[in-house]
Amino acid sequence: MSRTLQKYVTEELAADVPLAWKTVWKVHRDNPNSTKAAVWTELCQALRIDVAKVDEMDAEICCTLRKSYPETMELLRRAKRSGLVLGMVSNHIRFWFQECLEASSLDRIIEPSSLIVVSNEVGCSKPSSEIFQVFLQRLTDLYPDLRAEDCAYVDDKEANVSAAAALGFRAVQFDARRNTIEELEASLRAVGLVFEDS
Repeated sequence: MSRTLQKYVTEELAADVPLAWKTVWKVHRDNPNSTKAAVWTELCQALRIDVAKVDEMDAEICCTLRKSYPETMELLRRAKRSGLVLGMVSNHIRFWFQECLEASSLDRIIEPSSLIVVSNEVGCSKPSSEIFQVFLQRLTDLYPDLRAEDCAYVDDKEANVSAAAALGFRAVQFDARRNTIEELEASLRAVGLVFEDS
């Protein structure tokens, strides 16, 4: 997001982009009433960007959000074929998260969709234990015998991994941009998660 915004601000405001984005993001990622118009209005005001550029910037952001990691997606499909229950806890704003969801077909891999917990829909975000509790409640509503200890949790941020581990999840840190899928599989095996081979 910051890289996109950098293209639309004056040189004198370029250094303000990361903080402006972070400030707006933190407000909206936990706000169920957030709208795309409100996010863009706040960003344009903070960075003095011409509102006529919003559609162009949003299209660029949406394009970026459509990036997926095929090896990671295949691993999720293998897990599903093995009969594992899949879920997701995401710090995101629903209207942009939808771009990720559709591009990766995650909503067809993670079923039912109630096991996809998006921070701005539930009003709390990682690493707070509250968002993990929302997920666990939804999980046990569907699968009464499952608990945090039965779940492997994967995240790219150490704080989120630590928060999940503190609640009993078998937590693994993995970043698809930096780690290989083989490293993820080895980490999952190390916490006791085994599923079918390709």
